[in-house]
Amino acid sequence: MSFNLGRFLLVSTAATAVGVAAYAIYKAGGVKPAVSKAVKGGVKAGSWASRKYGSAKDEVARLVDEAKADMAS
Repeated sequence: MSFNLGRFLLVSTAATAVGVAAYAIYKAGGVKPAVSKAVKGGVKAGSWASRKYGSAKDEVARLVDEAKADMAS
């Protein structure tokens, strides 16, 4: 079984957005404020996941470059 970081982040972001939406509906007592809060939470979660994915991708690329340089010497 291969580990796909992008798919994992997509699923976790979607789960976070659903959780935020459910919590917002519970706390807001209305649909319009709940939808607004859910969208804001989804945007925040998506931005966070995107930053983490980019950071992990850069770190892996750096490690691969270091390994290739070690192999060449």
